[in-house]
Amino acid sequence: MTSQLPLARSSNMSLAKTLTAKREKQYPHNHLQSLLDGFVDFSGVENCKLTFKGLSLNSKKVHEGYLFLACASVGNGSQHGIAYAGEAINLGASCIAWEPTKDVETMPANCLAQREDGSVNVPLIKVEDLHENVGAIASRFYQHPSRSLSVIGVTGTNGKTSTAHFIAQLIHDIENASSTNPVAAKQCAVIGTLGNGFYGQLEESTHTTPDAVTLQALIAKYRDEQARTLVMEVSSHALSQGRVNGVEFDCAIFTNLTRDHLDYHGDMKSYADEKLKLFHFSSLKQVIVNQDDSFADVILDSLKADSLKTDVLKTKSLKNESPASDSAVSESKKVSVVRYSKKDKSADYYADEINLSNDGISFILHVKESVFTVKAHMVGDFNIENLLASIAALHSQGYDINTIVSSVEKLAVVPGRMEKIIIHPELIDNAMAELPLIVVDYAHTPDALDKGLCALKAHTRGKLICLFGCGGDRDKGKRPMMAKAAQQQADRIVVTSDNPRTESAEQIIEEIISGFNNLDNVVTEIDREKAIHTTLQSMTADDVVLIAGKGHEDYQEINGQRFPFSDKDSVLSFYMKGQKH
Repeated sequence: MTSQLPLARSSNMSLAKTLTAKREKQYPHNHLQSLLDGFVDFSGVENCKLTFKGLSLNSKKVHEGYLFLACASVGNGSQHGIAYAGEAINLGASCIAWEPTKDVETMPANCLAQREDGSVNVPLIKVEDLHENVGAIASRFYQHPSRSLSVIGVTGTNGKTSTAHFIAQLIHDIENASSTNPVAAKQCAVIGTLGNGFYGQLEESTHTTPDAVTLQALIAKYRDEQARTLVMEVSSHALSQGRVNGVEFDCAIFTNLTRDHLDYHGDMKSYADEKLKLFHFSSLKQVIVNQDDSFADVILDSLKADSLKTDVLKTKSLKNESPASDSAVSESKKVSVVRYSKKDKSADYYADEINLSNDGISFILHVKESVFTVKAHMVGDFNIENLLASIAALHSQGYDINTIVSSVEKLAVVPGRMEKIIIHPELIDNAMAELPLIVVDYAHTPDALDKGLCALKAHTRGKLICLFGCGGDRDKGKRPMMAKAAQQQADRIVVTSDNPRTESAEQIIEEIISGFNNLDNVVTEIDREKAIHTTLQSMTADDVVLIAGKGHEDYQEINGQRFPFSDKDSVLSFYMKGQKH
């Protein structure tokens, strides 16, 4: 890539007279020196007067007085941010921080830009590993907002959304039941797949975990609105791309690890290594793990290795065998570990005597020497794991265990997560006395599909039907594996489109079909709504159908365009009066 900036003229004037390295001076939180201290060598530079009104990674969202962060491309196919620096400058950026790469090694010291009050030189400052440090820079700008909240991060392949929302909902219900203070309704904020905000007041999100600048801005917003707790889903993409760097997590929860996102990570080890990063944030006080997943042992072993390493460094420091400045020795502390399980009686939170019925699930919870009966109105024994994680998180936060257990029974199902579709009587024909069980779930991995179908077997008197597809531009290797999971559990299978994105829906279906041993009980229908309606038409009251893959989504992405579509709405439209034939 050349060093020419689009849409703005560049200049090679030195910055020696505009920057300073006076470390003893206290700068405002939005000052260049404060934001980039430790990431840029300011030695020999004087008279810096740059302060910023905002930060942005997106040139289109830059306003006057902003610092534009031009990061190297992260992920698949994205372009280096410096390509948009000219646009950022023309929109009012007063400084560009850019990340050097093998393709972008040098840039001019500044760029001449025209403003209403005349010409100005916009500095271009090189910052090594900028994409890794954006979170820390944004945290400084927003005055370290996560320090003011108890931050719980939830990671894993499946269960992140349910666990995060169970925690938020439980805190919301408990605090509101015990307080007349209107602020109590805003005790817990959520950041994740279903949206961002306070429980019951979520705003739509585009990513499970937002970019680093947006994330810090959201945390600052919730801090200013007096949130006490933040629970957030932490995706492997976010960990890989440094989006959560700068967040000071207090607690990290691990749900499970199965195949997903290998189109991005390449292999399971790389995927697992990214997940592992969350459990090594220096701010962590507690780790909560699903003992029934083998990756929990990997997490715990890595924590032990870190602890041993720290002990060795401390010992050497005390004996003056290592430099006193070794940062690994300073203020280190042990991280407490909490385990939950459905199999291991030695776990801190253990569930047995599990009962599944059409009314929901129940189990006996063992916490140390105490025993509790837990009931929840939801489908799927895997939700017991999500409930155990949520109960452990709240109990560790200091909430009374009896209050938590009684509140679990009032939990509402998370939209699109093993959600039973309720058909109101006024919508259906009078002749339809009894309806089948219809469940919509976000399951889009082989493991999630297998668990969803296994959970519904306990509710099936007739046939268990699975309707699913696979997303385009994603891990192709899991497509035949999804077929195998469906065939092992379901009596009938309907393969349809999901979000084909830029791929051919027909080709995706063909790749799914290749995973079946035989096609005796398999049908295909590329039109998802038609597939749903045809399936419902053929069902009896004893049958159960799992409509998998899209869950809460209210769109279908085809050829790069999003069209309104909802699995739940498709089901409801079928049962509307006059629609059933």
